[in-house]
Amino acid sequence: MHRPNPVGFKMHTRFATPAALLACLLLLLSACQAFRTPDAQHGPLAVPAAEFNLLFERSGDGWTGGDGTVSVLLPDGRSVWLFGDTLLGTVRADDTRPGDTPFVHNSLVVQNDRTMETRLGAHSPNNPPAAAFETPETGQWYWPGDGTVEGDRLRIFLHRFEQTAPRLWAWRWIGADIASLALPSLVPTGFTTAPSDNGIMYGVCLLESEHFTYIFGIDDARHPKQAHLARAQAGHIQGPWTYFANGRWSETPGASRPILAGVSTQYSVIRVAQDFYLFSMDARVPFSSELVVYRAQSPQGPWQGPLTVYKVPETTSEVIAYNPFVHSQFTNDGLVLVSYNLNHATDPTALYRDASIYRPRFIRVDLSAVARHFDAERQ
Repeated sequence: MHRPNPVGFKMHTRFATPAALLACLLLLLSACQAFRTPDAQHGPLAVPAAEFNLLFERSGDGWTGGDGTVSVLLPDGRSVWLFGDTLLGTVRADDTRPGDTPFVHNSLVVQNDRTMETRLGAHSPNNPPAAAFETPETGQWYWPGDGTVEGDRLRIFLHRFEQTAPRLWAWRWIGADIASLALPSLVPTGFTTAPSDNGIMYGVCLLESEHFTYIFGIDDARHPKQAHLARAQAGHIQGPWTYFANGRWSETPGASRPILAGVSTQYSVIRVAQDFYLFSMDARVPFSSELVVYRAQSPQGPWQGPLTVYKVPETTSEVIAYNPFVHSQFTNDGLVLVSYNLNHATDPTALYRDASIYRPRFIRVDLSAVARHFDAERQ
């Protein structure tokens, strides 16, 4: 995914409308939901991003709820949002969904300014909607990872899963493919298998530099979960890759060693000036409500932190927050846009009784304040 970086990394246009700026101003003046730093004179580390929360309160005509919430900036200025499990159809005025609401395992939402267009797979009017990406094998599905633009193609990591038992949370990751979509049409043109067989789920986050694309992965089988890192030559995400292994880069996938423990299944890394920032839920404990940031001087670390930048207010004993992601093309004045997902931990029918649960939430994080905290820790 494209990230802002004044030194060697690609920069992107900013998102700002009068309504959005007004919403941000009002939120900055309100402390009711902000997570404040210990030094109150510097204000909150993060505030809700009202304009994006409203943008994703959809009630019909396509996507009305989902998780994953990864975005990729396209060369023409549009952004493609990548979602995992997706609810479609209609949301009633009382924020409930009909029991027959269509469901697919993945979808794309194309944003052009304030216009949002849902993209799904081909299907006839008499058949249920199809996911944007379907696996060739029955009983399996794709959940998207991150994506990147290479020439006239959008490359998207697709993680393959299968159900292991007829109950919640009973699934397993079984591999990853990379989809290629033509630009600007976003029509799929092919799939390749990701070039790694070491059991690490790569592609949860991508970071481009002048010479390399860094491919962040997760060892989801360990507790706490561990982050891993591979890289490809810039423009060649389909391979070959090399793997970070205890201070060196190796061509052997099995040599990979973790760069950080305690991260969420999906996390996000950006570069700003000479620093790298990693955003994650605090996965050192199960179902944490704390969104944290780490900092390093290289994509492989060592990482300083974690620093809690936001405590998710929507979580309860049943509603969980997970898998944050940075959308750096929407950065405004040093405030980076970050999403996190919400879901009910035990009752899928709750998403039909209350549509607000299964929508992403957005915050803006003040990276200058974050940097001050890390700098103070070093002194």
